[in-house]
Amino acid sequence: MAVTPESELCPVLMDYFTRRTGTAVMATIDADYHPHTAPFHYMTVVDAKHLLMAISLTTQTYRNIVENNYVALSLLDEGDLAFCIKGFGKVLLEQMIFERQLAIIEVEIIEIRKNNWESHHVTQGIRIAHKNEIYLINSRKIFQELVKNAIEYSG
Repeated sequence: MAVTPESELCPVLMDYFTRRTGTAVMATIDADYHPHTAPFHYMTVVDAKHLLMAISLTTQTYRNIVENNYVALSLLDEGDLAFCIKGFGKVLLEQMIFERQLAIIEVEIIEIRKNNWESHHVTQGIRIAHKNEIYLINSRKIFQELVKNAIEYSG
């Protein structure tokens, strides 16, 4: 039986983005229509239909979103969480205040599908660890700026 896709974040996914522990893999398409994937950790929720992400200005992902705004996020995490989020990406802020090499990208969600297996459980997702205290502090500042922008954007 086919499962009808959703178009808004459910409470489980809202919690996933609020916890700030996961890393998602984003797929984009380049100018030659070739797929490209990259991991992203700096993500926050605006509302059930919108996410904000911090993305380096020098990456292929950033160039792809500017040229072709189709994106997909693959999320895997403990508790058998397995989702694909499809949407449109656009540059919301070309440079963050704290980290000038990062832009803020808005993802407008158009479709969410569960990707769980009948025969397997997802027991953990992609995890990162900061290499030192300075990176941890900087990471917190990036998240603070993302959340501030999410609040301003939603208000």
